[in-house]
Amino acid sequence: MGILLHEPSDRDFDKAFDIFDRVTEKAGNGTHCLTLGVRSEDSVTTAAFPFTQDEEGMAASLRAMHEFTGLLAIAVSGAHPSGMAMRTLGTPETACVWRFTEGDPLPCTKAEAFDAYATHPYTGEPLLPLPGTEYTDAPVIHI
Repeated sequence: MGILLHEPSDRDFDKAFDIFDRVTEKAGNGTHCLTLGVRSEDSVTTAAFPFTQDEEGMAASLRAMHEFTGLLAIAVSGAHPSGMAMRTLGTPETACVWRFTEGDPLPCTKAEAFDAYATHPYTGEPLLPLPGTEYTDAPVIHI
């Protein structure tokens, strides 16, 4: 038996690509990693999208983008509890988080981002915060 996830519609894919474009635009220049978690009945499915961006454009794996946006289409369907985080490398590293409510990415505060990173996604047990990481308020993603 596999993980049962909602089948996204064409509209879900369109919305996912729109959100993907907007969040990578908000990321700005630098080295980033988006991580998405979608919870099913008994597990969490995750996808990561590492990318580097500068004035000339984005460098990333096309395969990772397809995997990430495919899972993002499931998240925006609203059928499963979902969350997305973005880490940006630097001094300090930064991390911000969005939670999906009815398929829309809602920005979390820096305190909520800290809580998300300091909680094990499967067990709910507390984790040590990531050293050298500054948790920030997530930007609003207008859709």
